[in-house]
Amino acid sequence: MIVHRISIIFLLFFVFGHNVALAHGGVVEEDDLCVIKVNYLRAHFKVYQPATRGLEQFCEDLPTATQSIFVMEYQHDSLSQMEVDFRIIRDVTGKGRFARLEDVEQIADIEGATVFYQAPVVEPDVYLVSHEFVEEGDFVGIVSARQMQSGKLYTAVFPFEVGFTGLGYWPFFIALLVILQIQYLYMSGRLRKWFGRNTGAASLLLVALFFAMSDAKASGLRVSFTAPEGQPRINQMHSWILHIVDESGRAVEGAIVEVDGGMPKHDHGLPTKPRVTEELGGGDYKLEGLRFHMSGYWEILVRVTTDAGTTVVTMPLQL
Repeated sequence: MIVHRISIIFLLFFVFGHNVALAHGGVVEEDDLCVIKVNYLRAHFKVYQPATRGLEQFCEDLPTATQSIFVMEYQHDSLSQMEVDFRIIRDVTGKGRFARLEDVEQIADIEGATVFYQAPVVEPDVYLVSHEFVEEGDFVGIVSARQMQSGKLYTAVFPFEVGFTGLGYWPFFIALLVILQIQYLYMSGRLRKWFGRNTGAASLLLVALFFAMSDAKASGLRVSFTAPEGQPRINQMHSWILHIVDESGRAVEGAIVEVDGGMPKHDHGLPTKPRVTEELGGGDYKLEGLRFHMSGYWEILVRVTTDAGTTVVTMPLQL
């Protein structure tokens, strides 16, 4: 019964709470308003796509590649006396929604990655720019505000997606609900007549579903993990074995593997900097130094670099 109630709670949360979870980067939702934080400076932030969506407002992610109007309404009067500039770049950081200012600062050719730039200007009340996207994809917005007298610069970075479907990670959570429901049916006895007293069969089914969930695929690569020390626990250091194969199932060997991640809903990264310390062969890589400091939904980003190029695979994880 407890598992069944948990299933209902998960379902209700993601039906009624998924809109809030969509915000990430430098823009957050507060009291149904989108707010961008440029250091301690704050402004209401919204985006319109009048040609396709009328007066519908968006915080970050945009549904289509079309003319988009970015609007900032200052909450701090000091912003009205500062030079503000706005830049949009293609996401070449490889960090996706976890791209931060330090990642942007490491881009060697920022101009080459730029798709739009509005030079610094002082706007007394509302800052407004318009850009027409010609293609869908992942982008990073960069808002900078400079104090006129001191020259001090404040910057906010927010990753966003153009062509965002709104589907997000629903498939992952649906799979999680399926696992919880199967476990409930088995524990309640309704499924035991199918398995008899063979608990091993039921366990194999749950394990198979778990690894299907912990498996991520992108651009022909598939990454899965096993945790030799048991299931990840809060505030404990973990080591994982990452298994990487290509689309045909062949082991990916000799790759450079980097790991990052965080919690999209809470807009923070991992508390540690895990790294791959050893290639074990057969597509297996030992990852050490991984720790989670709170429960909830995490995304682990695995950056795999081979002679064929670099691929970033997102692994969803619910703790």
